[in-house]
Amino acid sequence: MAGTREIRRRIKSVKNTGKITRAMEMISSVKMRKAAAQVVALRSYAKSAWDVLLAVSSARDVRDMSPLLAERPLKKQLFVVVTSNRGLCGSFNTQVFRRLRADVASLRASDASIDFVSLGRKGDAGLKFLDGDIVASFPDVVANPSASEIRSIAKFLFNGFESERWDRVSLVYTDFVSALVQKVRVHQVLPFFERDAEEQIAEMGKSKEQGMRRSVLEAEYSIEPAPEAVLRGLLFRLVEMQVLHAVLESNASQEAARMVAMRNASDAAKDMTESFTLLYNQLRQAKVTQEIAELSAGMAAVA
Repeated sequence: MAGTREIRRRIKSVKNTGKITRAMEMISSVKMRKAAAQVVALRSYAKSAWDVLLAVSSARDVRDMSPLLAERPLKKQLFVVVTSNRGLCGSFNTQVFRRLRADVASLRASDASIDFVSLGRKGDAGLKFLDGDIVASFPDVVANPSASEIRSIAKFLFNGFESERWDRVSLVYTDFVSALVQKVRVHQVLPFFERDAEEQIAEMGKSKEQGMRRSVLEAEYSIEPAPEAVLRGLLFRLVEMQVLHAVLESNASQEAARMVAMRNASDAAKDMTESFTLLYNQLRQAKVTQEIAELSAGMAAVA
């Protein structure tokens, strides 16, 4: 059994660890709220762009002319996987790969080829164990989602789909529901479907608004230079928006998972400190009792 000096050292070590995990919990809490606020702020822009897109694409001939709105036979699938750059976030990344593994298995049964784009350093490591090729990696966009890097990712996806390199492009990310609940989602980005886009825009405000199309039908738009050009530009902006939305949702979920993990670690450190303190007191009491017994025995022998 460890002596009192060793137990004192362990108590000090556990207390210091508890201070660190508590600080990390507070930092993650602040970052989580910031990322969630950014998602809500993005919704106004997304809603306006979606309204204009519906008005432009309402013409049947434009819809038929755009390959971005047409579904092709699925032979090549691209998954854009959003993970974290750092660990200490519980099962956050594990849940993403678990969901992705199930989708990959179902696609393999249909003989479709699969490629991956990794957003986040943990994705590079995890995707190596899945059946597919990593065609691009953007590890820094998760920590700092700048407009230029989001635009580069969107352009890569957009051009790849237009050139028929892939028949479907999907985002795999963790949706922030609350501080305690996060859900992995697979969201199709290209080809563009109205229902999917409406659902994602509604999720940005966490309120499923009805009648998104109503405001479009009541508005009048003057389209220049041509509906096709405006439609393509709007679709590109919405792909940008969806990538940014996925990164921000994932960041909020990641910080929520890290906050909960650090809270659990702090609670565990507190329990360990109490257990070690109890053991220390028991050993010290036993030592004092032994010394008293030895002193009494010595006095009795002298007498």
